[in-house]
Parts: sequence; C-alpha cells; structure tokens
Amino acid sequence: MNGHDRFPPLTDDILYGLANGLFEDDQGRALLDIWHAGVIDERTYGMIRHRVDKDRLGQALSGMPFREARLGEGAFVIGLDLRGRVPRRMPIQYLNAHTLTVANTGAGKTIRGKFYALQIAPQVRGMWLLDLRKREFRVLRPYLARVGVDLVVLEARALRINPLQVPLGVAPADWTSRVSDMLVQVLGLPPRASKLVQTVLFRLYRKFGVFDGAKRYPTLFDLYEAVRADGKSNPPARLALLDSLEPVLRSLGPQVLAYRFGWTSTDLAARHLAIEFGGIGEVEKNLLLNSLVLSEFTSRVARGISNPRMDLWILCDEAHRLCSAAGSGQTGAIADLVGLVRGTGIGLDLSVLSTADLAPQVLSNTATKIMGRCGSAADYAAAGHSMGLTSDQIQWAQLNLNPGVFIGQLGEGDWRRPFVFRIPPMRLPEAGQDDGSSDGRLLALPVEAS
Repeated sequence: MNGHDRFPPLTDDILYGLANGLFEDDQGRALLDIWHAGVIDERTYGMIRHRVDKDRLGQALSGMPFREARLGEGAFVIGLDLRGRVPRRMPIQYLNAHTLTVANTGAGKTIRGKFYALQIAPQVRGMWLLDLRKREFRVLRPYLARVGVDLVVLEARALRINPLQVPLGVAPADWTSRVSDMLVQVLGLPPRASKLVQTVLFRLYRKFGVFDGAKRYPTLFDLYEAVRADGKSNPPARLALLDSLEPVLRSLGPQVLAYRFGWTSTDLAARHLAIEFGGIGEVEKNLLLNSLVLSEFTSRVARGISNPRMDLWILCDEAHRLCSAAGSGQTGAIADLVGLVRGTGIGLDLSVLSTADLAPQVLSNTATKIMGRCGSAADYAAAGHSMGLTSDQIQWAQLNLNPGVFIGQLGEGDWRRPFVFRIPPMRLPEAGQDDGSSDGRLLALPVEAS
C-alpha cells in the first residue's frame, strides 16, 4: 500500500515535502500554515505541487538514491558535492564526538586526513597525526607553516615517555589501577595480572616517594625487575607479564622508556605533532598510543574538564589493528578509549580498512561515519547499516564509490541523512621530499633519565 492509497494526493505531497525539507523557507512555512488552516485553494495547491514535483524530478534525474545534502553552515568543509563544486560544511565542533572512516587501500583515506588536518590545525591548540604505517603527514609542514602552525615531525622511537608517570592532577592511587588495566589490555595478559601490577606498582610508588609528592617515577624497567624478583606472586600472572613485557622493553629500549620524568601528555597536547610509528611492532604501538591518550584523558577528567570545545584533534590513520576485537578476546588499544575520551575536548578520527573484526565499541562511540570504496560486500553492508543506508544506497555505493568519493553521515546537527561528497585533489609533494624529522624542537621539554 503506497501513500496514494492511504492519503489524498495533497496530503501525500505535504508528507513528502515535510520528509524532505521542502517547506523550510518563509514561503514554504506560509504554505503549510494555509494547509493547516484548511483554506487552501487551487493556486496554493499548485505551488505545493510544483515544489514536490520539482524535487521528485530532480531526485530521479540525479541517478542517486541520496538526497542533496543541506550542509552549508559551519567553517569546516567536509568535502565537495559529487561534481566538485558545492562545499559541504559543518561546525568544526562536530568532530569532538569522533569520526570513523571505513575504506580499503587506495580509496583516499590519507588524502581525506590531510585535507581535514590543514583545516583543523589552525583552529585547535593541539593536533596529533598518528601515522601507523607510513610517513604521509610530514609533507604538510610547509603548508601549515604558512598559516602560523608549527608541525613537529616525530618518529616514535624519539618519544621520551614513562607510562607509569602520574598525569597532571591525577592521584597516584587512581593512576595505579588505570595504568595496570591498560598494561593488561595492551600486553594481552590474563585478568589476574592486573592485581599483580597494581600491587607491585603500589610498592614502587611508595619506594620512589610518589605518594609524598615526588616527581621521580619508576619505569617499566623497574616494574619488570620488581616482578621478576617477586617469587611469591601468582606464577601464571607473573610469567605472562615477564614474557610479554620483556620484548617491548628490548624493542623500544631505554631511549624511549627509561625516564623517571618524561614528556607529559599535557605538554604534547599543546603542540601539533606528526608521529610516525612505522617500523615498530603492534604491541609497542598499543603501549605508546594508550600511554599518551589515556594519560591526557585521565588528566582532563581529574582536573574537572567536561564538555569543552575541542582543543586536541587526534587522527589515527590505518588504525584497523588498534580498533580490532582480536580473536583472543582482547580489544585493540584505541577501542576502549573511544568511549572514554568523549566529552573531554579530544576529537578522535579513526581510519580502518574493513569492518571485519572491528570492535563494537568503535562503531558505537563514533558519531560521524564515513564510507569509501570497500573491498567486499560484507564491508559495504556492515558500514552502510551503521550509517543507516538503505539497500539501494548500499548497492549504489558498491557500484559508484571511486577513490576520493565518500558517503558521510553526521552524528550531530539537523541533517542526519547519508550524503555523498568528494575530497578535492591535493597536489602535495611525495612523502620524503621534506627536510626530515623535527623532534629537536621538543628537546626543551623537561625530562629526567633513570
């Protein structure tokens, strides 16, 4: 039974117009008032019918099962229309609720990230571009410099951090439980190991005077030695911790982790960084990323920061392994953090290759969804359903999404329908054609080696 069977033609036209926003201008609202008053005449009905017929014809001629997006307000350009002419805009603060992009290799995820970074960098106090595979974002340095943004390029092995360092404003007792759970998750340890880490870390904090206000903290090397010397602890938990932690310590070495006082997340959150993680293992990436993001989140909560404007934007490119549900039952490093960091002024932008093995927390806690060209029907279906796409829209996506063309669905604002957009081509130099890393500009930050 269709609308014409249930309602008179005029009522059907009114319902179509309301559903598609055809009466939102002054004249449209006047036409609705006349209809509500029941005094409509042939001329007024003709005006209503003209609006509806024009919209239906335009929709049919477009060849797309998507409506023309009404996204013209806001300073942030999501992309252009399919013809590459009309910008799709939104307020930049919509990114505060996190973004997930699903698209396979070559679909244009990294170009999208660069396009967004160039817009966002001048508007936020801090930006972290986390390049997990390649060295793509360093090419943005000269362009950001033109607008007064100093992008620091940093290799992951040049970080000077201490995951056991208590963040600004956080009580040491609170941090022991948080960092213990984080280590268990990142290292893939049995739950019993969390109690072991908490107990040993509590003793180390007391030994180093952390509970009395000292700013010299134990390191993961100290934790390893303390657990190895603790013969009375639970044997399976103890051996699992030692077996998992030792390769990480050997891989990252003292040049990254052996600092009694390392770079604080608060200092780093006030800078624009491109951190390159290529060449280190997945567990090491998990550890470094979790240490940075969890530390900054916990600090903001402890300091009472709630629902502020976004002042730190974190782009995590090629984040599929960090967002996975992992067959072992352990979730990726970012998966659990996505829900935690909402409302603290931190905006996360995650890009994944596929929905396969994607942790449910990621889909549930990212408000804005973007889908590019995918590699399988299952990806189109899973990503499409999470965005509210119809079967016709999913089929169109399978046949028409090309590199640089995406379907978006915003989590905030009045326009919540899926829409098609195109990222404009960006002719930037190839990666590696700049002057290398620039971590020397961070050397002024205070550190104390162990």
